Amino acid sequence: MKIGVLGTGQVGSTIAGKLKALGHDVVMGSRAPGEDKARKLAADTGIPVLGQAEAAAHGEWVVTALPGENVLETLAQCAIGGKILVDISNYNSAVDGPIGTTLGEAIQRAHPDTSVVKTLNSVSAHLMVDPASLPGNHCVFIASDDAGAKQEVTALLAAFGWVHIVDLGTLEACRAMEQLIPLWMKLERALGGPNFNLGLVSGPQPG
Repeated sequence: MKIGVLGTGQVGSTIAGKLKALGHDVVMGSRAPGEDKARKLAADTGIPVLGQAEAAAHGEWVVTALPGENVLETLAQCAIGGKILVDISNYNSAVDGPIGTTLGEAIQRAHPDTSVVKTLNSVSAHLMVDPASLPGNHCVFIASDDAGAKQEVTALLAAFGWVHIVDLGTLEACRAMEQLIPLWMKLERALGGPNFNLGLVSGPQPG
């Protein structure tokens, strides 16, 4: 499958590398694809680094691995209608202020012909693509208004190695998912690093 990953930072390059390892035709999108940093990344990974719009045009699927404050502006310049868009970005309250809406919902409103799937936004980059490296019954959350797209992305998560994939329903769940980020940041400081994730313990429900 052709996939365009928007973003060349730690998250974007990690996701792109895993997708390539799984046999997908992957490119990364950068604001400055001609700069030395982008050329070195392409040389090191073997993954082409294009402009953001070019990377989105390449993909049957598009992945947003950008700072939240840049996502809507970047996607406004991209042709993503009819595609599945996997949104793993988060708003940064220090930049964007209090969350009046969620990023996942805002993307869907701006691009009604795109199937937005929210997932992986509260997981450390290295665990996104290698969950088994952290022992324990930890999980990843997923939400979308498009049940078919959500099923396809769930299959991709399974290919990444995820076993415990928790379906939270429609994109209304983005509020809960994105508001996990302040907790994630507190935990990273308390634990001294990002090698952790959240797990869900459940049993028979009363009634």
